[in-house]
Amino acid sequence: MLFKNIEIDNVGPISRINIEFPKSEDGPKPLVIVGENGSGKSILLAHLVNALIVGKQMVFEDVEVEKGKVFKYRSPKYVKSGEHFSYSKVEFGTGEVVQEWQLILTRKDFEENLGYTPPRKDWAKIDMSQSSHFESTFNANLENTQSIFKKQCCLYFPVNRFEEPAWLNIHNLKAQANYTDLKKITGISNRELICTSPLKNNNNWLLDLLFDRQLYDLNIQNAPLQLAPGQPQQMIPIFAGFSGQSANIYEAVLKVIRVVLRESGNLRLGAGARKDRQISVIKDEKIWVPNLFQLSTGEVQLINLFLSIVRDYDLSDGELNNLSDIRGIVIIDEIDSHLHTIHQKEVLPKLIKSFPNVQFIITTHAPLFLLGMDEEFGSNGFEIISMPYGDEVAANDFSEFVAAYEAFRQTAKHRAEIKAEIEQHSKPVVFVEGDYDIRYLNKAADFLGARKLLDKVQLKDGSGFGNLDKIWKSYNNSISEVLPNKIILLYDCDTNKQDSDKNLVFKRVIHSVPDNPITIGIENLFSSEVIDKIEAEKPQFIDVQEQRKARTRGNEITLPSTKSVNKDEKGNMCNWLCENGEAVDFKCFESVFQIIEQVING
Repeated sequence: MLFKNIEIDNVGPISRINIEFPKSEDGPKPLVIVGENGSGKSILLAHLVNALIVGKQMVFEDVEVEKGKVFKYRSPKYVKSGEHFSYSKVEFGTGEVVQEWQLILTRKDFEENLGYTPPRKDWAKIDMSQSSHFESTFNANLENTQSIFKKQCCLYFPVNRFEEPAWLNIHNLKAQANYTDLKKITGISNRELICTSPLKNNNNWLLDLLFDRQLYDLNIQNAPLQLAPGQPQQMIPIFAGFSGQSANIYEAVLKVIRVVLRESGNLRLGAGARKDRQISVIKDEKIWVPNLFQLSTGEVQLINLFLSIVRDYDLSDGELNNLSDIRGIVIIDEIDSHLHTIHQKEVLPKLIKSFPNVQFIITTHAPLFLLGMDEEFGSNGFEIISMPYGDEVAANDFSEFVAAYEAFRQTAKHRAEIKAEIEQHSKPVVFVEGDYDIRYLNKAADFLGARKLLDKVQLKDGSGFGNLDKIWKSYNNSISEVLPNKIILLYDCDTNKQDSDKNLVFKRVIHSVPDNPITIGIENLFSSEVIDKIEAEKPQFIDVQEQRKARTRGNEITLPSTKSVNKDEKGNMCNWLCENGEAVDFKCFESVFQIIEQVING
């Protein structure tokens, strides 16, 4: 049983989303949810977790939320500002549904005073005297519901999950594993759906696993041995390894640990003596990590997270022999918290891929994690949803981080190059409409003392205002929140655009100078004196339309003379001005430098 669909109307920042959870013929695809803070990521997860809690309450007594109570507040206070109702519906692949209505008035008053009803068939289920309605269909097929929560894992890792590091106090450092105390009572699952601090449980479970492997899966074979010629053969016991379910789970655990520690060598786990019962990692038969849970905070977090999945499924009624046997739903809020970039980009995607039959639903702010997912799964192997609108986003929209990240990974002897590369990529990027704009700006900077300002940015040729529009459109979503630095789209004065901001992306228009003779393009910044000088020296650069009369609908009008730069001479004019111009010729470019300075220092 996996999630099939979620719909949410008018909750918090969410107006309307309708998300179909991705899957392939081979199994579920990971769903990664992105968006700036306050965009509704946690609200989306709360509705999913609430549905799981409601279902588990139908099967077990030891649920984190007492039966009859809820995980998520149900209140009209969370109706989106300006709206009159909220609605949510979570549907599972096996048909179970959890839905909720919240109204600002009773249904009767809503219909009478507001004069409309939301276009949903479930509206009729709300009692006329009530302003809310909650319903689940788990009890319609209790056998199927029991199968959902007994034969698969259902886990939620909230953003406030935390393990105190070993160095924080001596008690953590000396913490020892104990054998797990499981209650064999009907209605008790011995499992937690919400995982905030699973270290102790994982530590104890690993000790159980090592004990069971040693006790039940030890493979001893008798081999014949003849001590001397003529003497009868004797049978002696020979250790032949381990075989059995505990041994299989042990190998699955080692696979997780190898990925986290990025070590493919000869590893095994060891348990200390009863007076020092710690789980250690042994490499090539030497103690490598004295205490598995004494690693860095990020490594411990990863080990705990993914061992919790293995442990939870092991405690279920499902058959577990390898990681691909594990089925279920795992929800992780801000998966990248406390993780180094290497863990985000390389380790996390490999760990997720190690559980091909688990439906992962993840929120993140880390573009490097998305790049790693794209490399590990391919663009069709997972989906990214941007909140609050539920739009699908392509992973390659985050490709601007690749160059800096690859540079970062180089060896120590290239540190100078790395520093220069990172500094270059950390500069704001200014896209202009063409190459001539870049040349004019560089020359103006030399004349007007703005060279230090331009050295703080990267000038890029945007190849026309149409391509600047495409850049704006591609970043007019939550991706703009996680850019490494600011992007400025600098339009010429004649494009009829309006200044606009979206997080770190800024659309700006060069101010028009009405008194200057050229009305279009960056050449509008050259005064009449400059254009007159050009006409005297290079008349082929400037086209002139003399004053003329025209008639429109019987009315005669006089059109003033106009000047424009000949389209075939733009490059030659740029060359001539950059070679022969003076500071006074470029004085109107001050306004452009003011725009750039205001954005990068704003």
